[in-house]
Amino acid sequence: MYIENISIKNFRNISDIKINPCKKINLIIGNNAQGKTNFIEAIYFTSLLKSFRTQKISELIREDEDSSYLKFDVINNKVNLNIEIYFNNQYKKLKINKKKAERKYYYKYLNTVIFFPEEVNYINNYPIFRRNLLDKSIFYNDFDYIKVYKNYYRCLKQRNAYLKNNHKENDCWKNQLIKYGSEIIRKRLNYIDKINNYFMSDLFIKTNKEEYLLSYSKKYLNLNSIEDRLREEFSRKNNRERILGCTLVGPHKDDLQFYINSKPADTFASQGQKRSLIISFKTAQIIDYKNIQGHYPVLILDDMTSELDHNRKNILLENLLNNSGQVFITSTDSKEINCSEQTKVFRINNGEISSPDC
Repeated sequence: MYIENISIKNFRNISDIKINPCKKINLIIGNNAQGKTNFIEAIYFTSLLKSFRTQKISELIREDEDSSYLKFDVINNKVNLNIEIYFNNQYKKLKINKKKAERKYYYKYLNTVIFFPEEVNYINNYPIFRRNLLDKSIFYNDFDYIKVYKNYYRCLKQRNAYLKNNHKENDCWKNQLIKYGSEIIRKRLNYIDKINNYFMSDLFIKTNKEEYLLSYSKKYLNLNSIEDRLREEFSRKNNRERILGCTLVGPHKDDLQFYINSKPADTFASQGQKRSLIISFKTAQIIDYKNIQGHYPVLILDDMTSELDHNRKNILLENLLNNSGQVFITSTDSKEINCSEQTKVFRINNGEISSPDC
């Protein structure tokens, strides 16, 4: 899968740009606040119909304009797709090959995986950030996971309402939480095992011989006993749940930990090591996607090179060349990344992109 042509009108500070990216590495170079992140945000929005920066559609539309227009020509499994999105504050119009597209079928046309700098902070932040990072990764390849996830949180909301209103325990909601919760935990554990196997494989060139590892809540050591473990936890915390009026047991309370050389990354890793780890996690994610779907998704890396020394930059780029399809990378300086014949460089200034120069 790759994007053949990109046309963006009235998106953030971008007035009207058209480019033809290459099939491999595309560098978007420019000073701060010139539109680099706005450009890749437009790609992400075309993929998922939402931004990774804001929930307000009005912030995406160029100042003094009423609407935005995005047009992408995509090759997906050798099929030519013309994707068009017209949107304003009230609605979105979606078209695939000039025909109206239903939103529920739209998401299969352009698949993207994104890294943005704030994700580095997830390693040290609250567990919910790490859970969301993990869950979004699983969503890409496992559509059943989305259904289970939604069912779990629907039941969780109902049970919390019962507990908050001091109702007598309803075993129905608890049993449903155990059913869906155990499926979520099992899928999370299986996915983490796959990512760890990719980390240990020859696919990855190690940075300074660093070993990466993901670890999930250790109370689920046996996949066959997850349901029993959840029942025990519910029984043990039943009284406290009634007092607090909320559910204290289940995958919504679990955590994902990152390790470098067997040490917790939140405590021992430098900012450069944390950035390398998260980018490597994204690379493993697209490898897994390719193994299941048969092709790579489009990878978007915002400000990838910041806080990385020269050696890390080159090793990460080599991993990307070996284990990815089309990639978009933003940076302030093209010299920070070694250009190859598989690299195309674009310069952006005040929302305008110039012809490639490398």
